[in-house]
Amino acid sequence: MRNLTIKLAGLALLVSTSACDNLWDQEDVPEAVKVHLSELYPNVKNVDWDQEDEGYEAEFDLSGRERSVLFDVNGKLIRVAEEITNDHLPVQAMTHVQQHFQNHKVEEVHRVTENSTIMYEVELEQNSDEVLLIFSENGELLQQQGAQQPVKAQHASLAGPLGIAAGESDFARPLARWELPAELREISGIALLPGNKMACVQDEEGAIFIYDLQNKRVENKIKFGGPGDYEEIAVAGATAYVLRSDGAVFEIADFMAKPRVTEHESVLAATQDTEGLAYDEKGKRLLIACKGYDEKLGPHKGIYALDLSKKKMELEPAIKIPLAQAQLQGSDLKRKDAYDVLQPSSLEVHPQTGDLYLLDAENQRLMILSEDGKIERAVSLDKDLLRQPEGLAFGDNGEVYIASEGSKKGRGVILMYEKGL
Repeated sequence: MRNLTIKLAGLALLVSTSACDNLWDQEDVPEAVKVHLSELYPNVKNVDWDQEDEGYEAEFDLSGRERSVLFDVNGKLIRVAEEITNDHLPVQAMTHVQQHFQNHKVEEVHRVTENSTIMYEVELEQNSDEVLLIFSENGELLQQQGAQQPVKAQHASLAGPLGIAAGESDFARPLARWELPAELREISGIALLPGNKMACVQDEEGAIFIYDLQNKRVENKIKFGGPGDYEEIAVAGATAYVLRSDGAVFEIADFMAKPRVTEHESVLAATQDTEGLAYDEKGKRLLIACKGYDEKLGPHKGIYALDLSKKKMELEPAIKIPLAQAQLQGSDLKRKDAYDVLQPSSLEVHPQTGDLYLLDAENQRLMILSEDGKIERAVSLDKDLLRQPEGLAFGDNGEVYIASEGSKKGRGVILMYEKGL
C-alpha cells in the first residue's frame, strides 16, 4: 500500500528512475551516493533507485524486511526508513491504533530516522479505505492521512503480535503485551514508574528490576536483600516497599539512586502467607493482603495496614473480607478448604477513583473491594493469557497492567488493558 503520499519533513513526489539489479549499475546515481550506501550496507547488492527533489533514494531488502535510504546529491545521508513489526511500535502508538482502527488491517509499519529524529509510519487498510498514521518517537499522533475521522475508541488488537480473540469482557483482549526476560519468569509484583518503566520483583531474589517498557529490556537491577520469597512491590515517590511472604516489609528509600533499606517486621500469623501490597496515599499507609488465613478471623480474610507515620503494622485487619459472598462461589476449581475461595495475589488503589482492586491468581479473578470488605465488582481472567496473574499496577489514565508468571519452559508476561472495572 503506497497509494498514500507520505509527507514527512516536506517529502516531495517521487520521480521514478529504472530499477537496477546491482548497486553499481545505475549510471544516473552519483558515485558519492553509491559509495556512502556501500559503506553503510556493504552486503547489499540488489537496489532499486528513485530520484527525488531532495536527492536519491535506495530501496532494498535487509534481513527480509524493506529498507529505504535517502541521500542528497553529494552523498550525505538524509533519511532512513526501515520496516519493523507491530510490536516494536511505542506503546502509546500501538494503543491508538488498537482503540481507533479495530476493523483495519495493518499493512506495513516503518521507523523513520531523519536528522536524529525518529518517527513511526503505520499503514492501515480496510477494503478500499487506506489510512496512514505518523507518530512521534514517544507514540504521539502527529498526522493522519486517509480516513476523515478516527473510529470511536474500541477494544481491538493489532494483527499479529497478540492474536487474541474478542470476548465479552474488557479483559478478554489486552492492548499490549510484553514477554519478559528469563530472570523475571517468576515475576511476583510490579509498580509503574515515570518514563514508561516498570519496577518488578520476583519470587526468589532480593532485588528490584527496572524494566523499560519501550525498549523491552531490564535496564537496572537494585539489590535490597538476600534470597527470599518476595511477593509484591509498591512505590511512593522515591521510596519502594517490597513485601515478603511472611509479612515483613522492606522499605528502600531513594531506591533509584542511593538505596537505604529498613525492614519492618510482621505481626501476622505464619499461615497468612502475604502476597498483596498497595500504597494508600489517602491513608498514608501500606495495605497488605493475605493469600492464606488466620483461624482467629473465622470465615473471613484480612487486609492489614502498616502505618507509615508510626512505621508499624496494625495487629487487627483494616478490612475483613467475608468469604461467603456470592461473587466468590461457583468456581470449578478443586478446593482444599473454605479459605481457598479467595487467595489474593496482589492489590492496588486506582489512581483516579480510589477503588481498591484485588487480584486473585488461583481463582483467576480481578475484583473491586469496598471498605467494609464487600466485593462490588468482579471479572474472570483468561488463563490462556495470564497463566498465574501475580502483579497489578495502574497507569495515570487508569490503564491496567497485570503481570503473570511463566511456566517452567515459558516466560513471564505483562499485559496492559485500557481501563479497570
